[in-house]
Amino acid sequence: MLVPMARVRILGRKSDAADALARLHQLRLVELTELGVQTGLHPLSGQTHHQQQLREIVTEIDALLAALPTGAGATDPDGRFVQAAESDIDGADVAAEIHRLTVAVGAMDQRLDSLHNEELNLASQMRPLKQLVPLVPIIAALNGAQLAQLHLATVALVINTGSAGIPQMLRDELTARLGNTFELATTQIEDGSVGCLVIFPSEKTHVVREILGRAAVRSEALPSRFEGLSLTSTVEAMQLRIDEIAAECARVEHERRQQLARRRSWLRGARAAVLTELDLTAAARTLVATERVFVAEAWIPRRRVAELRHDLDSRFAGTVVVEHLTTSRSDHNAPVLMHNTKPARPYESLVRFLELPRAGSSDPTFLMAIFLPMMFGAMVGDIAYGLILLLLALVAHYKLAQRLVPAAELSGVVWVLIGGAAWSIVFGVLYGEALGDLGHRLFGDFALWRDRTSGGALEPLLLLSVAVGAAHIVLGLGIGAWQAIRLNTLRVLVEKVGMLLALAGLFGVVAVAAGRLSSTAMAPALAAVVAGLALIMSLNGVLGIATGALDLLAKLGNILSYLRLAAVGLASAHLANVANQLGTLGPVWLGIVIAIFLHALNLALASFSPLIQSLRLHYVEFFGAFLIGGGRAFQPFGSTSEREALATQ
Repeated sequence: MLVPMARVRILGRKSDAADALARLHQLRLVELTELGVQTGLHPLSGQTHHQQQLREIVTEIDALLAALPTGAGATDPDGRFVQAAESDIDGADVAAEIHRLTVAVGAMDQRLDSLHNEELNLASQMRPLKQLVPLVPIIAALNGAQLAQLHLATVALVINTGSAGIPQMLRDELTARLGNTFELATTQIEDGSVGCLVIFPSEKTHVVREILGRAAVRSEALPSRFEGLSLTSTVEAMQLRIDEIAAECARVEHERRQQLARRRSWLRGARAAVLTELDLTAAARTLVATERVFVAEAWIPRRRVAELRHDLDSRFAGTVVVEHLTTSRSDHNAPVLMHNTKPARPYESLVRFLELPRAGSSDPTFLMAIFLPMMFGAMVGDIAYGLILLLLALVAHYKLAQRLVPAAELSGVVWVLIGGAAWSIVFGVLYGEALGDLGHRLFGDFALWRDRTSGGALEPLLLLSVAVGAAHIVLGLGIGAWQAIRLNTLRVLVEKVGMLLALAGLFGVVAVAAGRLSSTAMAPALAAVVAGLALIMSLNGVLGIATGALDLLAKLGNILSYLRLAAVGLASAHLANVANQLGTLGPVWLGIVIAIFLHALNLALASFSPLIQSLRLHYVEFFGAFLIGGGRAFQPFGSTSEREALATQ
């Protein structure tokens, strides 16, 4: 059902405006509305700059919370649980503390980025140098006598694939300029590149660099800490530094996690406090005032008006009063709050999935909770399938219950499956089906009604589907007529009554033709059809002559659409029987495998297709007879979720 809403006006001393807003925020009972500028009244001054500052603080807090370690808390170096400490910082100090935390965490993040970049650079520089280490003993064994008396320098090069001629060019250039006072060794390294190691007298460094420049060979300078080391020592020093970086990163990351974890509760409390202040600042813009009095208007569940009046009267000693304004049932500006019995509540999400009902109209949730699982069960109609679906749905419901924020739409679907599975078992007993005809083969015919796959069951099954459709559509039209009376919409009332008369007349004609009614009922039935069509046609003038008949045919098409209840169910039952028949062919093991596969496929289809078809029958055929959409959800001032909105009833 839709909770009746009331519009109230709250008046009080202007000096009490801030305290009154704070109390309304705590109560979470009302949805404030914009009043705008009125004669003698003006909006309370807005604080746009302050709101922007508050939003920035919330953004910073969200960034800090996003950086928190997962889990309930953090551990110290000894492995003990670190409790999230509360802070005594409040008010204006919140912004300063958040800024301090942001700067501290940002500095640690920058330090981590710097360490990671250094690690990547060292790894990229060390990788080719490690490939050149095997050349060291080769160089040492070549012409040691000529180079032994010289102060030597070393250059390591990696030449990319496709530049294989460069090593020989370098050797020729070095020989021309240095004679035999150098050594050059090469080796193949990763990706087909060529590694070169050149040893030469240190006073010839400028000559070697000149030669390398002419050869367009670029060399990367190593960090200063590695200058003057041998190739082997350089590689070892680089690896040692990489290990040091990993340890330092772990230390900084641990410190960062610990600092944030210790502030977890404070951060969440600060966020809630800032959001509250932001709500109050924004809400102040909806109030208007004179020099001494403030005025606010709001929507509230009608049954809670007295509670709001009593609370404000006792808190402000009568200086803040609540006036109940007169509103009509058809006020389209009223927000919508849905509230149903606990078994039906999960179906609210399925109704909202299509469209939220408009204020003052009818809520179809309760009826959907009755008919949707029944239609689902009528199509599945198998005891074994129903038991399996019930087990799976209960497991899914349990898993959803473990989530902190359950998905409302998914929860609704799960409840449809639970109810549908129960009805599947009931219809399975009526049809005498358990894994198709396997139950009949094992236990004999136990159907309380009839086997729907037998030849004589088709006509009754089709008639049952049409009867369900007729009852469902007539119920929708009846709700539409009653709703039109409540909303005082005469045109809609005439349309619904005319359609009900025409359908009743057609049902009478069909019953007489089928021999279910006496022929004397034919004249009243035809009169009802004519009267109903006349009412429908009268709504559109001359065009009504055509559109009235078309509307009646469309409604008949809606009723016949319920034949899918029989069609989908028969398809599922026959597929189950085929699975059982194939299970008896060939080797036993192969037959069992085929039967299990086909039953699993049929079960998957049974959990999907009947749900879609049942939803379609409700969304298109049933809701189309009365549902008025376009509603706006009730958002109580101070609430953050729909669950909190439900608490206002």
